[in-house]
Amino acid sequence: MRHFKINYFTILIFIAMFCSASLVKAQSEKYELMNIVIMGNKTFSSAQLKYLIVSQETPNWFWRFLHSFSSLGKAPIYFDSTNIDNDIRCLREFYTANGFFKVSISPTYKIDSTSNKVNLKYEINEGEPSLYQAVHLIGLDSANAEKKNEFLQPSNFDTTKRYSQSSVKSNTDNLVTSLENGGYMLAKYDSTVVIQDTATNKADVSVFITSGKKYVVSDVTILKKGEGAADVDDKLFEDIIGIKKGDIYNLEKIRMSQIRLYRTSLFNSVIVAPQIGDTTDSTVPIVLNGNIGLLNEAAPEIIMNNKLNTFNVGLGANYARKNFLGEARKLSMSGSFGLSDAFRNKVGNISKTFALNDTTVMGYFEGDLKIEQPYVFNRPIYGIVEGYFRINKDTKSNKRTYGGKLSFEFELPSYTIINFLTAYYDFEVVDEIFNSSGSEKNKNIPISILGTECKSYKANDPLFPTAGYNLSFLIEEANSMNYLFGKLFSSPFTGAMFYKTSFTSAYYWSLSRRNLEVGAVKFKAGYIQTYYGNEIDIPSTHKFTVGGSNSLRGWKARELAPTETAAEGEISGGTFLLESALEYRYKFTQEFGSVLFGDCGNAWLGYKAFRWDMVGVDAGIGFRYYSAFAPFRVDFSMKLYDPLNKKSITAKPFFKDVFEFQFGIGEAF
Repeated sequence: MRHFKINYFTILIFIAMFCSASLVKAQSEKYELMNIVIMGNKTFSSAQLKYLIVSQETPNWFWRFLHSFSSLGKAPIYFDSTNIDNDIRCLREFYTANGFFKVSISPTYKIDSTSNKVNLKYEINEGEPSLYQAVHLIGLDSANAEKKNEFLQPSNFDTTKRYSQSSVKSNTDNLVTSLENGGYMLAKYDSTVVIQDTATNKADVSVFITSGKKYVVSDVTILKKGEGAADVDDKLFEDIIGIKKGDIYNLEKIRMSQIRLYRTSLFNSVIVAPQIGDTTDSTVPIVLNGNIGLLNEAAPEIIMNNKLNTFNVGLGANYARKNFLGEARKLSMSGSFGLSDAFRNKVGNISKTFALNDTTVMGYFEGDLKIEQPYVFNRPIYGIVEGYFRINKDTKSNKRTYGGKLSFEFELPSYTIINFLTAYYDFEVVDEIFNSSGSEKNKNIPISILGTECKSYKANDPLFPTAGYNLSFLIEEANSMNYLFGKLFSSPFTGAMFYKTSFTSAYYWSLSRRNLEVGAVKFKAGYIQTYYGNEIDIPSTHKFTVGGSNSLRGWKARELAPTETAAEGEISGGTFLLESALEYRYKFTQEFGSVLFGDCGNAWLGYKAFRWDMVGVDAGIGFRYYSAFAPFRVDFSMKLYDPLNKKSITAKPFFKDVFEFQFGIGEAF
């Protein structure tokens, strides 16, 4: 019988090698995180909570497919169990910040080893939310009793509502801003202490503020340099700044004065700021430090824009005289010529065919003379007087417009809902030539307009907004002045009197943690009501049309609109407009991105003519290049439903009646 001697050391080596090989194999296997399920959440949506956590679901097959052979799309996302603790921490911090101090979170995950996929689930027990028990403001002296009472008013901290960290922060920021605008230059927020009363499940909040001294302005100093510094008087800048010795320090006034100075166009660079290091007792000097450029400028320019919802290219030249006759006025003269819808234009004989009655070349010519003054009536009102001459040509009509406009832009505080307000009076004469059925119809229409436009820019980025909104509201009244002068001078008024309203809104929200995916939606509505005369006498330049790069992208510019009126057979546009758009925007890199979009809308001759079967619908994909000054975009769109041609998509020539492309500068909205 043969005996074997067992070598335990060798066995241990083999076991260690086997375990190591198994571990390496396990580590080399990757499991895609297919689905994240959040359960038990009642107050906040699952989509909102998924946005907060570190773990993310793997992208769908389309984005993975694109990524497999190009830099586009998204790479697969693999499950990492070490992220679970981070996810729980993120969720717990979010719930705690919103008053749920007793929240519990239980994670589970299921691995499918056959398909190398993982499903992750978080079960949440929110518990009862903690309400406000009391809010204490600590750090303000008796001189600020009014601000303290404003901060602690019941509308800010309702004891019947749950505690919210964001609400406390918002009200605290408003208080600090109010202090800074009321003389307390060094006011600052220190800390917040929240104590939970476990017996009543309520939050006792203490906010600590340091107000510091109350400051007044000791002096306003003007420091200027540059080529044109000697030609501009210091007194002018003192008037524009609008801050005088002895005024209470106000941060908002300082910021607005700097904006006014920039709008004079005198400065290459300018900054207005307190000299904190030179404070004496309770006084602080304000210093303007600016570099003034040349007062005369002339330059040629290459033009690219999106006027009238088409991509235009052209050439221009402008001359500007700064500080014209003093008071920081600017005189400017400009002329430009451009081709509209440049990729579809017929430019072979442009030098011979650019006449008012020609329809083969689409383009425009503009000449402007303008005087701007940043400080009118000794108030921070921006005044503009301008005269203009314009020719706009397309394949169906040609329009020549000349006139003058007086407008006033009013300065509004940044914290108001509306932060841009313009009132204006515009008098112009419109010559129109319509080409219909081989014949021409000419109209000459004088029109005077009193109008106002309100805008609210609350989006966080003008080039690629990821949060916030923009609003615009316009109202105009036309021809009441013409009617009045006609009565005064016994000259019968034969035109149309009407009012026009237009409302546009755009909203943006981020869909990813890095703000590379964004949802955006636009809604636009407009209405024109004639209350004297006939709407046929409203110039087409003031009516609504649909289609183009900033409108419904499945149609050419101004293509989708009422095409004719029964009386005259002319292209006219509509008096009632509805338009909407939805976009999913995704940036591959900081410079390049793509868009999936859908548009719908139309224009009608009055709201009573509205019909659902006349609403055009398109969808498509676009690509973006984000340059330093503006995004360049190209959009490819399909007419999903064409109210002018209701045949099915398959029954129409694709490239002739279904497909359209648009090129533009800036986002569509």
